[in-house]
Amino acid sequence: MKRVTERVVNLYSSQHRHWMTQFFLLVPALALMGVVYLGSLLIFGRYSFDIYENGKLIRGWDWASYRAFLTDPYYWKLIGTTFRIAFKVTLWSVLLAYPLAYTIAGLKKPGLKQWLLLLTFLPLLVSAVVRSYGWQLLLSRQGMMNWLFTHLGITEEGFNMMYNETGVVVALVHIFLPFMVFPILNVLSQSDASLKAAAQDLGAGSWRTFFTITLPLSARGIASGIQIVFTLCLTAFTTPQLIGGGRVMTLPVFIYQRTLDTNWPMAAVASLFLLVSSIVVSLIVNKGADMLMFRRSRKGGQAHG
Repeated sequence: MKRVTERVVNLYSSQHRHWMTQFFLLVPALALMGVVYLGSLLIFGRYSFDIYENGKLIRGWDWASYRAFLTDPYYWKLIGTTFRIAFKVTLWSVLLAYPLAYTIAGLKKPGLKQWLLLLTFLPLLVSAVVRSYGWQLLLSRQGMMNWLFTHLGITEEGFNMMYNETGVVVALVHIFLPFMVFPILNVLSQSDASLKAAAQDLGAGSWRTFFTITLPLSARGIASGIQIVFTLCLTAFTTPQLIGGGRVMTLPVFIYQRTLDTNWPMAAVASLFLLVSSIVVSLIVNKGADMLMFRRSRKGGQAHG
């Protein structure tokens, strides 16, 4: 009995020391997040209740900025534009990233795989400003794309993808595509190849194997990519500002302009709205992925039974 008690005490002490070690390792990061992130949120929350009248900022406690933001059709148009661009970029990123990730995961040659990975993540090595200026050179009226399409006879007058929503979407897809490829590739690389082999041995074709085995197993990677890309699009500023040229007004651009005008209450309200929207989207995507995986697992269990 004494030995058992000693073992329990030693086990508890070991677990307690392990927990304390982990806690102290997390303290610097938690302190930094608490001071910088939560502190900034509290300051923004305080500014959102101030009053902005005739170009002057008046300290106070008023819901005027919240009422204006949630009732004025102009702000809802901004919200609609921001979410529409984010949805388009996310959709195109999924459609382009999944085949690319699937191809990279299935490669048997390590050298070719490394080269494709390098080409995929190469845009991340260049700043968003440089990439946006690069897209300006490609998409403008005198850009290389117009020159190429004109000489190939595809179009006579060329096209204009600068200072409009289409150009912003194209540039953002290029910038955020790696953030969609990486989580999908990570899940596909860790998936059990024996499951696909078993499905094919049981008579399932390539497409049926893909839709019943590969795609459901990669749902978590797709959900993670959607979370990252959608939230990054909601808060993207540099590309909409440079490619949109002030004609494509999104919430981050609006926040920047209101900050310059010292209309901090409205900028704070819009920022808090973006934060809440990102959290809600993440929760919805996570819930959808969990429901899909749970439904697939139930079907698999019933079929097995």
